[in-house]
Amino acid sequence: MDYVSYWTAYASASLRIFRFYTREVACFSHIHPDLPSGVLQETLKESISKRGIATTTLDARFGRDFNSKYRQLVPTLRQELKGKLTWSFKSILIASFFVRFLWFSAILKFGFWGSMGTGLWQFAVAPLSLVVCFMRFCTNGLDCVFHYIINTFVVLALNHAPFQVPSLSFILDFKFAVGFFLFDFLLNCIIYSTSSEPFGSKRFLKHVVYGTLNTKTYFLIVFASLSGLQVDLTTVVLTGIINYYLAKSGGRARILRSLGLPSFPVLFYCEHRLGHCPGVYPHAHKQHHYLHDTTAFDAHIYGSGMNEEYFWLLAEIVPCLLAPSRTLFPYFLNLETLYNSWTNKGGHTRSSGSAAAAVGNYDEDNFHADHHTQHNSNFGSADFPLIDFYFGSQAKNCVKVDDVMYELTREGDDVNVVMAKVAAGKGD
Repeated sequence: MDYVSYWTAYASASLRIFRFYTREVACFSHIHPDLPSGVLQETLKESISKRGIATTTLDARFGRDFNSKYRQLVPTLRQELKGKLTWSFKSILIASFFVRFLWFSAILKFGFWGSMGTGLWQFAVAPLSLVVCFMRFCTNGLDCVFHYIINTFVVLALNHAPFQVPSLSFILDFKFAVGFFLFDFLLNCIIYSTSSEPFGSKRFLKHVVYGTLNTKTYFLIVFASLSGLQVDLTTVVLTGIINYYLAKSGGRARILRSLGLPSFPVLFYCEHRLGHCPGVYPHAHKQHHYLHDTTAFDAHIYGSGMNEEYFWLLAEIVPCLLAPSRTLFPYFLNLETLYNSWTNKGGHTRSSGSAAAAVGNYDEDNFHADHHTQHNSNFGSADFPLIDFYFGSQAKNCVKVDDVMYELTREGDDVNVVMAKVAAGKGD
């Protein structure tokens, strides 16, 4: 094999995907000036809440251009990587698990800093997972930045408080890890038993085993790297409360807007759709779709394949190790992140018709569950599926999400949108 041409081809393909991602994300204002900032989403939701209906007009030209460029990207990547995709998806999957467990073993023996090179073997096994990891981190990375900034200010405030703050703490050790995994498993079982359509026992067991392996090796790396870290419970609670208030009050959104940064739905749609791009898909995100359909066991903090996590693992570990006196705690323990993890379990559950009021049912219309059976549709967030309807990438027969009916009429360069609230269970 000509290794120079091999790596040159993958580098060129990664750069092409990166350019597509950055250029298209930057142009979503062409659809509607208030779409990237999240203001359009807020306005439409407020209108539905008050009047039961919302309308807007979007520019169709960007959607046609985006879809055209995406269709051109697929054969271009195939041609660029022709003869280079030497491994099947299952070979990549097995090798990726081997690298992950090898990294875990290396951390136990040499510590995190002495084993970082081991984790990098992922990109030798699945070269295109590098650009996918980058996009995955960009989608929610600023949430992580906010977490550590707030965490730092809370620590400083507690250290300089004019009174003694009670200190309660726990240690990230083997006992904590076991308890964490058992509690997570219990939550998955509860959501499956109360919300999910029943799977056959053999099929369900596959999701339990594979889903656990795909999502929980992430925490094996984090726990092994941060073993012995003492976490102050007061700091965790105060950081979580401030973070929650900043998010719910709109403060975080206003900060992002002031920086000119796009909102989550825009970033997620682009990242997710590119993650499904043929040629790119087997290297990373397909690990999240290996089994047909989905259960709570297949959910991660946000829902990702194992090979999409490298930069997120660094974000969980490196700040905590570099912080003076180990004063920071990992992002996954932020109260908002734990809540997102909980809702994502319900979001990765195929809701049964009778489960509308069930515990953990966060996707009653199965918008994301259908993505796990059709794979090439419903790329966006169920919280703002209008982006999928605009691009025409919604699932077949999908007209209602979260009890809101979507009707789009295309007239020349205009897309006229009507969103109407309907009674739960109606409009299916």
